[in-house]
Amino acid sequence: MVKVTSLTLSMLLERLLWPVPRVRWEVGRSLARLIREGNGEAKSGLLSWIAGRNLESEAVLGLGIIDAFDLGSHFHFASVRDAVQVPSLLSDSLLRRNFSNAVGLSPFRYSVSPAEEATLPDNQRAWFDRYRTWAVAPVFSTELRKLEDVSGFDFMARWNHDWRWLQASNPRPSAEYPRFFSGPYPLGRAGQFDQGQRELYVSAFLRTLAYASITGIIPPELGEHCARVALTMNRGLADLEPIERPDWACDLLPFDSTRTSELAHSLWTSASTAAGPEEEPIALRVVDVADEEFVELDLTLVIGPTGLTSGPPEAQVDEEVIEGEPPSGAEGVVGRAAAVSPPFVDGPRAVSSVMLLDFLGRVHVDLVCAIRLASPYVFRTAANVRCGPSEIRLEADATATSRWIHWYADWQPAKFRQLESPIGSLSTVSRAWLADLQARPGAEVARLLRARHGTKQEIREDREIQTQSCWT
Repeated sequence: MVKVTSLTLSMLLERLLWPVPRVRWEVGRSLARLIREGNGEAKSGLLSWIAGRNLESEAVLGLGIIDAFDLGSHFHFASVRDAVQVPSLLSDSLLRRNFSNAVGLSPFRYSVSPAEEATLPDNQRAWFDRYRTWAVAPVFSTELRKLEDVSGFDFMARWNHDWRWLQASNPRPSAEYPRFFSGPYPLGRAGQFDQGQRELYVSAFLRTLAYASITGIIPPELGEHCARVALTMNRGLADLEPIERPDWACDLLPFDSTRTSELAHSLWTSASTAAGPEEEPIALRVVDVADEEFVELDLTLVIGPTGLTSGPPEAQVDEEVIEGEPPSGAEGVVGRAAAVSPPFVDGPRAVSSVMLLDFLGRVHVDLVCAIRLASPYVFRTAANVRCGPSEIRLEADATATSRWIHWYADWQPAKFRQLESPIGSLSTVSRAWLADLQARPGAEVARLLRARHGTKQEIREDREIQTQSCWT
């Protein structure tokens, strides 16, 4: 068991509120490792940290570690429940998920703002709308607008009301860009940061849902469902580790656009050797980043009618929503209706699908739209998504038929605005599945390359990035 001093543990817990989402994730990972090893100080330290929170969102952040890393068996329910000083629909949902003996979770424990308006300086009163889609994702506004449509209640006004009371009682600075944490990077870089104002917006959001639930404006089940957009970590993704960046995915800069196809062929060949003995690549994303240049190459296996490559280099990319266990989880079923899907595609279609989650978890923002596995609708088989320590698998009949592994090309908290993600990845499928696909009559399978290259001039002046698309 790793020994940690009280000072080390204190410093680790302080990092939970650092504005870099990746830091919060790594803190959660470290705490989970200590708790799983039986470190009592880590357990009591996390409970004490949760007990010291006076904002609903911060309590969920600490409780989210217990949930995302499945640590419920290491704690007593009453100790965790009593540690949460500012309960919410979301925190209670997480408690019920992790403890079969969860009792005493009355909704009347939730905080409700006074009916009168909070007193704030005029400049601060204007912050709510100014930072509403900057400090938190637009999905928070979208969810409340949906509730307005079904209930007739002015949820946006109530959110504003609750935010003002929290700003008056727990003041936070305005949500300006935190350049201290973005570092001395050149122009053209930006990052996603969780500042103090984010905690106020999310806490006010949870408080608004609690008020609507307690007063009967919406059913508690609906409020709990909407509250899940405030999840900080996702079970399954939380324990997922990147692999070491492959040597063949490094040193692509400076980039020579006249040799893109040659480079793509070399990368695919290298990826084939990195795949397992009974599998083949179906999607590959390679990224390389320098101080004032980046390149990303996306290679995707595509199926279409015979003569596919004589047409334009484009293809439909399907998105599959994982039907997992609420309130959070990256595991579940995809492709329930796959068996009755059309047996042949009449246009170019990627054989891999983007795997999406209804409730991702804030600290996993880099993984958004990066997870690709064999499409159940192309292969016409429903399957289960499973998370391992270093890969995400697609399993059919208890056999892994597709895998996704990832690595990081850049660990900086700020990235180029035009770069979707610093994540490189490889998706594979079993050779048997691919052979069946290639044997379909009237079908052709080919690789589609999409390359994006940004240099100093485009990046600094927000010019259009150079792009290339072709069949390889």
